[in-house]
This record gives sequence, structure tokens and C-alpha cells, in this order.
Amino acid sequence: MLESERRRQSVLRIYDALTAGRLHVESDDVLETIFSPEARHHRSSQPLSDGPAGARQLYLELQTRLPGVVATVKRTVSDDEFVAVHWHASTDPRDEFSGESWCEFFRFVGDQVAEHWQLHVAVPSSTVSGRSVFSDAYQRTHGTGYGEAAMTAINREVASAAFARFIEFDHTVVADHWGEVYLQHNETIPDGPEAIRRSLEETGGLPDEFRPSFTVVATVAEGDLVWFLERVRVGNQTGLGVDILRLVDRRIVEHWDIPALRPGSVDAGQ
Repeated sequence: MLESERRRQSVLRIYDALTAGRLHVESDDVLETIFSPEARHHRSSQPLSDGPAGARQLYLELQTRLPGVVATVKRTVSDDEFVAVHWHASTDPRDEFSGESWCEFFRFVGDQVAEHWQLHVAVPSSTVSGRSVFSDAYQRTHGTGYGEAAMTAINREVASAAFARFIEFDHTVVADHWGEVYLQHNETIPDGPEAIRRSLEETGGLPDEFRPSFTVVATVAEGDLVWFLERVRVGNQTGLGVDILRLVDRRIVEHWDIPALRPGSVDAGQ
């Protein structure tokens, strides 16, 4: 098994154990084997202890909020030193409009996680498109003509260039990089390139104290998906955010986001 796949499978054990309720016992705990003793955790709320203990606290907090929670993995990426997971935390996994939307980035050194970023947000009861924040909507109609590695490299390059302009609210980027078909998994922004162009133009025109600023922390890619982990600041508030883009033929055709910046939240600053 390739190292990247071995790391992915290691991380996925967390969600099996979480669903089975096995993370409260320190002995023989998967967290003890996955996280290094010095692993650092980052989230948008209160800081966590280093190592497996911090991860255990994080997941036990979830189990307190949602007793009997089921972890349903929706998409993953394993790219060099990173594994990232977008997953659904809910007591009713069949209802994708329930529970919480989670995203986690794990940075490996060797066989253990040395650094970990986590964010989550309550799942909206509805979205303007009618589809959930988890579903896959785009249906590919033809092959790419590229091998997997080549497609990943092209998509990373195109998405990174587009996203650099996107987070500066350059609305002209939409004409350059978005597809005519553009599917959203967002509570308030509808499908189509014109809607995202208007959103960028409106947000870019906000006063400084209300306009978010973004710093990309990590970019990971696999196949047709490119993920961006960001540190977000609005006024004196900071937090984490994630954007996931699907590209087809060098165009952005689908988007998921996890915006976890809440009023009064303070980044752990680790």
C-alpha cells in the first residue's frame, strides 16, 4: 500500500472508532497510535491540549453535543504529508440536513499526525439550491484524457491561481476560471457563475471592518478536487475556513465550503 493511502486509512480509523463509541478509553485507543505525543491542534474556538489528549477532548465534546453521533465520511484527500476529510456528524446520517459539517486536515510526519486543524459548523436546515452541503451533484459526461497524477497537477495549478484572485474578491476571475455549469453547496449563494460573481463584487465592496481577509494555510489536491484550508479574519475575529473546488476541463464546476468563523470566536493561535 502506498504511503499516502496508508495515511488515509489510518485517519479513517478515527471515524469508525467515534461511531462505535470507542474513543473514551485511553488504553488501546486509536488516537494514541495516530497522533504523536506532541501533535498540535488548531481550531477556531478554545485551544486543545497537544497530543492524543487534545484529539480525545475534541471528539468527546462532539459526543456530548450529539449523543449517539454517527460519523459519515463524504470525501477525502491524501496529498503528500496531508490527509483531509470532509464528514457529516449526525445522529441520523440519512438526513443530510441534520447535525454538523466537519472538516479536518492532518499533517503527518512519518506514520503519525504532527499537526491537526479542525473546524465544524451546524448543517443548515435548507440551502438555496435545495441540495445538501455534502452531496455530489456534478455528473461527468466524458473522460479527462489525463492520467490521475497529471490531472491532479493541472487542477492544483488552475485552482490555486483562481483562488488567489477569488480571496482578493476579483470578480473578473469568474469569467476566466468558472464553468458555465457551476453547482453550489452553500446555504445562501445559488448555482451559476453569475451568482458567485455578484457575491465577490458585493463582498469586495464592503468596508474594511466587514470584509473578510484570507490567508491560505494549506492546499491539497487529488483527482478533480482541490481543497484550501484558510485562516480567516473579519475585524478583530479570526478563525478557520475550508473551500473545496471540483474542476473539469480546467474549469471550476462545483464548490463546497465550511465557514466556521463565529461571532466572538478566537483562534487558538497555535
